[in-house]
Order: sequence, then structure tokens, then C-alpha cells
Amino acid sequence: MVRLINASCPAGTEFQIGEHFEIVITGAAGQPVSVRTTMNGRTDWGSVIARTDISGRWSTTGEFTKSDYGDWIEAWTVGDKLASPVVAFSVNAPCLKEGLHLMEAMGGFVRAETCETTEGRQTFATPSDTEPFRTPDGRVVPGRARSNMTAEQYHMEIMQSRITGSLSGGRLRQPGDEAAALITKTIGANAFTYDETRNVLSIIRAAFEEPDRVPQEAKDPSATLLLLRNLANATEQESLRKQIAQTIAYVQAQ
Repeated sequence: MVRLINASCPAGTEFQIGEHFEIVITGAAGQPVSVRTTMNGRTDWGSVIARTDISGRWSTTGEFTKSDYGDWIEAWTVGDKLASPVVAFSVNAPCLKEGLHLMEAMGGFVRAETCETTEGRQTFATPSDTEPFRTPDGRVVPGRARSNMTAEQYHMEIMQSRITGSLSGGRLRQPGDEAAALITKTIGANAFTYDETRNVLSIIRAAFEEPDRVPQEAKDPSATLLLLRNLANATEQESLRKQIAQTIAYVQAQ
């Protein structure tokens, strides 16, 4: 389980810039903890940042600053399982109820807000994808530099979009075992939601549906079978385990 607590206003469910937060994870003892952070549409698949203690607990605290303004989604993983729930929230501007208040949509996930605060009139804006952002555990994710993006980084972004469901259709660029290898590298230690797991199963089937297109070095499905078995271990839903077992059988039959 995961809880995001407003430490400045314990009864509150919303957050404002300047308020303090606490994240509390509870689960089995001695398990690795990681977090996938999505801020204003940009995602960081974080590495292992800590472990639960002997009582199965881990926590961290922090303060939301002006650079944290916007919409957030945090999907925490403990061991190999997705913590519940996936946390979605917004960090809002500390606007006074009276006075100037202007909102401006700037395209995509970028928006700006100008209002009166206790410190005077201020403008708050969500960062563009070229600006860095900070994850809940304090890491700084660098901005996106499209002009310097390597082919692998580009393919990882496309794969991420397929996993999350924001991109579907089109021919898969990674045939055979290459698809699972790229998925594993993209997600790191992070677990999937139910829908994301189903998307991954579709990606795997597409990777092996044309055996003649699979290069010889990608025909051995070792990375694929390892990924599928890890997915089976990470879910407690029998219907999903059945779908994973069917996908394993499909891959082995190709």
C-alpha cells in the first residue's frame, strides 16, 4: 500500500506550492522500492531507491516548490508488485481567493496561471519537456533533448507509449526477442497496471506473429519468457495469469 499525505494540512487532499508531503509505503519486509513518476505527461521509470525496513515500512518527506506545479501520477513498486493505489494528484498555485486570477493553456500539457499570492502577483507554469523535473525521491530527471536523442532512446520512448496505451497500431520495430529486451530495459524495476500488462502481451504477440521477419539472433525467446514469467509472478489476478500463460504458449509454439 502507498499513502501520499499532506503534512502541512493533514485533513487536506489537495496540494499547494510550499506545502510539505510525506509518502508512506507498507508491504513485506526487506523489499526493493521504486517509483514511476509522470509529471505533466513526461514519465521517468525510476530505479530502486530504497528497501522496506524489518516492519515492511518505508517513507520519505519533502516540500513542493514552484517547479513542481502541475499534474502528477506516481506508480510505486514494492518487490515485484505494484503498490495500491496508483496516486494521481495536482500541485496547485497558492492563489488568494480574491484578486487577479488568469489561466492560460499553452498547448499539450503546458499551461500557465497568474494570480495574487501572499508574496504578491506571481505566474506559475508547468515545465516544458525540455526542462528537468524532480521525482518524489529527490532525483532530477533531465529535460528532453530531441536533437541529441539516440536511436535507442527514441525506440524506448515509442515502446513506453505502446506500454501505456498512448500509442497503438503500426508495425513493431523490434521483432522476436528484441521487443521483450527493450521493454525490460525501458521499465527497469517497475511493475505494470492491469491494462499495461495486457498491452505488453499484445506487443509480445505482435513481435512473434511473423516468424519469417524475426532475425536469427532474436528467435531465441529467453528474454521474452523471463519477462512473461515475471509478469505472472507480479499479478494475483487469475484472469491475467491465464492470459500470460496463453502468451507463453504462443511464443513457444512459434
